Amino acid sequence: MNKFVTLLFLVLSLMFVVNCGSRSIPKGLNDQEMYEMALEMMNEDTGGFPWIFSGRDWETILKLLKEVQLRYTYSPYATLAELRTGDVFFERGEYEQAAIEYEEFLKRHPAHPDAPYATYQLSRSFYRQLKSPDRDPTYTRDALKWFTIFVDKYPDSPLVPTAEKRIIKCRQRLAKREIYIGNFYNKRKNYKAAAFRYNVVVEEYSDTKQMPEAMYLLGRAYAKQDKYDLARATLTRLVQTYPDESYANKASSLLSKIEGKTPPPPPEETPEETLEDPAQG
Repeated sequence: MNKFVTLLFLVLSLMFVVNCGSRSIPKGLNDQEMYEMALEMMNEDTGGFPWIFSGRDWETILKLLKEVQLRYTYSPYATLAELRTGDVFFERGEYEQAAIEYEEFLKRHPAHPDAPYATYQLSRSFYRQLKSPDRDPTYTRDALKWFTIFVDKYPDSPLVPTAEKRIIKCRQRLAKREIYIGNFYNKRKNYKAAAFRYNVVVEEYSDTKQMPEAMYLLGRAYAKQDKYDLARATLTRLVQTYPDESYANKASSLLSKIEGKTPPPPPEETPEETLEDPAQG
């Protein structure tokens, strides 16, 4: 047992030594050599005893890339080092910093041959940070924005089909968020606010699969406000446009319930008391 504990201690110590601290950069390397060394380290096989030696020496890679940028500011390898810095943070799962690096690269080098790659990676960096529909939608909106820019600027890229699928997912997530907020207001009987949120989906996300649900909920919210004409128009459109959807059946049922209903007359205004003119008294 003691031998096992000793062996385990040695193994853990070795793992600590291997994984901690970065290597020193060899002297006398030029810009190309430092860049290629960093690239080789990024792409090297991290096999071996996986639970001890796995992982790359990211700190040394970053050192090399930063050194190229500092020593050789106007070198094409310095420009590539900027881009690879974004890749390092992306591979480490530090997507927020990766996004900063890619966006800075695009600001400095908008016409660079690797600008399409940087744009796609920037989109992916935001996409990897998506949150659930009930949380802050900033990353979803940023991912949608940059994937859309990518598709518009580089329509011939082989990555366009993947980008388009992610655009759809982002739009669906934003539509779900509007429905989530609408349902929040509906539970609190604030039907006007609920209708506003459902209508955002109908007007802005009509291409998503959330559209039938949003139309039904919008029609129901109108009915709860006694806006029967708007309710009937919305529900009828749902039935006609999506006849095979389950929400079409719900819409038909609700249409039957509100058939012939009209808004109640507005409350009669209480006539103001006529005051006697003291001049005539």
